[in-house]
Amino acid sequence: MLTEEKIKQVRKQLRNGIPQGEIKNDLRREGYSEEDIERIFVAHKPDMRSWYLFFAILFSLIGVYSLLVTGGFLFLLFAAAMFFVYMTEVKRIKKSDP
Repeated sequence: MLTEEKIKQVRKQLRNGIPQGEIKNDLRREGYSEEDIERIFVAHKPDMRSWYLFFAILFSLIGVYSLLVTGGFLFLLFAAAMFFVYMTEVKRIKKSDP
C-alpha cells in the first residue's frame, strides 16, 4: 500500500532527474504492485477548454465576416468543429471529476 510520504519521495526523485524506469524497478523490488506503481505515474492531462473556446469564437467571427464579404463558409465549419471539441472536452472533464 502506498503512503503519501512514499508518493512525495518518488515525485522528489523524479524532479531530481532519476529516470522513471529506474524508480519503477526500485518500487517493484520493494514489493509494490503494478497497480500501486501506475497510481504514482499517472499522466497529467492538460485542460485545453479555454483555448478551444477562444479559437471557436475567433473562427466564428472570421467566418461571419468571410460569409458576408466573400460568401465563403469554411471558417464557420472550423468554428463548428472547435465548438464540438470544446463540448466533448467539457463532458470528459465532468465525467472524470466526481
